[in-house]
Parts: sequence; structure tokens; C-alpha cells
Amino acid sequence: MSSRLHRILAALCCAATLSGCGGGSAIAPLPLPASSPPPASPSPTTPPAAPPALTSSTDALSLAVSGQPRHFVITNVGGQDALNLLATTTTALPAGTSFTTDCATLAPGASCTLTVTPGATPSATPGDLAPLPAEMGLSGSNTNTLALSIWVLDFGSVYQGGHLFDIDDSTPATAGVGGKVLALNDAATLTTWGPDDSATRLNLSLTDGAANTAAIVSQYGPPSSPSPTARYPAWACASSNDAGFSDWYLPAICELGYDSTGWGSGCGTSSSPLVPNVLANLVDRGHAVGLSAINSYWSSSTVPATPWVQLYAPGANAHHQDSYGAGNSSRCVRALTP
Repeated sequence: MSSRLHRILAALCCAATLSGCGGGSAIAPLPLPASSPPPASPSPTTPPAAPPALTSSTDALSLAVSGQPRHFVITNVGGQDALNLLATTTTALPAGTSFTTDCATLAPGASCTLTVTPGATPSATPGDLAPLPAEMGLSGSNTNTLALSIWVLDFGSVYQGGHLFDIDDSTPATAGVGGKVLALNDAATLTTWGPDDSATRLNLSLTDGAANTAAIVSQYGPPSSPSPTARYPAWACASSNDAGFSDWYLPAICELGYDSTGWGSGCGTSSSPLVPNVLANLVDRGHAVGLSAINSYWSSSTVPATPWVQLYAPGANAHHQDSYGAGNSSRCVRALTP
């Protein structure tokens, strides 16, 4: 009985200690499984390049009839090549106007040029009050499409809010023409030049209506009442938002016309005007711009204490001087935004 108990205890001891209780050989423990290395981090990947994207230096160009060529500069601002670039006309170009381009394949960040050369025909008939430009498109096989507008302008063309009477074709070839336009309608009728004659002593320019207007408005300030008759001409122009533009001014006398009757304004003659003007480039050319043939038009020029006015009447176009308290019409002018 004791021998049997001894064997049972020995077995239990071996089971508990994994070794013999009586000095027998130790039972080797099972080996632990080898540890696996941690999973490798994924290698960083380069994101795909952005698709090609075309932009233009401007979405519209204005050109003078028979004037200098002007350019749209096209740039690929995407990350891939722009392929198979092609310029097309969406509507017909004016007669004689043409275009060329060096755009074909455009690498990221690179530019090319679409050049427009104007002919002798404007894009809309002078005097057309709802003119439309010619339209072009430029795109590639894997790009967006650029919509580009082309205005070919002549004296009398309606553009940027008025009738064009001064064309400056010396502006940079990647911008539109400069110049000036006469508003489509009178700003005021039969109003006085100003509340009093104090501004007539400011030695106002014969040619710079914008500076004159600023000086007159600074002298007088806002009108004394909201009545239309109290809106003196310089203020009426300076506060105008006609056609969405806010840079109108009362023109100087030489912007309104040349000295056709020898009044001594210094504005030159029909063959040699001092500056481009409404009389020479609109009235004398037969453009109907709605000017009164009865009322004279205020200028922002004075000499030395009376304002200059301009009359537009068949056979009687003339400068003359009038008192500040007389009643005359006014028509505003603004410089083009090239």
C-alpha cells in the first residue's frame, strides 16, 4: 500500500514540476515559437500629376481697326502635358481679321501665344447699341476649353459704356486698346455749371477733364439737395455708375471739340486738333450719338472765370463761353480699361 502511494505521489510531482521527484532526468520544456518580425511599412507613393489646365492672360481683347496685332498668352498650369492644342472660331471674325498660333503641345508651366491681327472692319457696326464680339475657342485633346472674345473697334463703336471717340493703339500688345468713350446719354439737361463761380478760379485744364472734375467736386462737395437740378455736371458725372462703370468725368473743352470758329480755346483745328475729340471723331464722321443740336454742353474747363461750352449743331459747331449760372446740358466721358 505504501509502495503504491509512493508511485502516485511521484507521478503527481513529475506532472507538477516537469522533473522527476526522485532525481530522475528532467523533462525538457517545449521550445517557444520563434517571434515573427513586425510587418514592413508600405513605401510612400507619389501622387499622380494634376491633369493639364489651360489659362489665358485675358478672356477678351479689344483691337483697333487696321491696328497692331494683339496676343492671348495661353499657359498650362496643370501637371501634365496639354496635347493637340487647337484654336477655332466660334463665330465669324470681322472681315479682314485673322489669327495665328504657336500652340500645339504645352508642357506644365509653359506658355504659347494666340495672335489676332485686326482688319479694317469693326466687329459691330459703329452706333450699334447691342454689339457682340467675335468669339474663339482654344482647347486640347485632354484639356479644358478657353472661351475668348475679340472686339475690333472703330470710331463710333459702342464699347465699355459709350461711343468710342479716342483710340490709343500704343498699349501693350497683351492688353486691349486704350482710349475714351462718350456716354450714351446726357447726364443732365439745362443745369447750371455749379452752385457758384468759385470753382471757375481753379485754372482748370483744357485737356484733362478727369483732373478738372476731381478739382470741381473737391471745391463744391455734394449737391445741396437730391433734386436733379442741383446735381451740377461735374458731380453728376463723378457719381455716375452708368453701364456699370464708376470712373466717369465731365470732359474738358478740347475733349468735346476743336476750335472750329476761332474763339481762342487753343484746342486746334479740324485738320490738327489738340487732342482726339467728340466733334472730330463722332459728329464730323456722321455718327448719331444723340447730342442735342439746341443746347450747348458744359465742359469742365474755364477761362479765366467763365466755363467753356460746346455747341453741336449742323453748320454751327462751336466753342463759346457761358456764365456759371446758365442752363446747359452735360454728357460724361470715361477712359477705357485696356
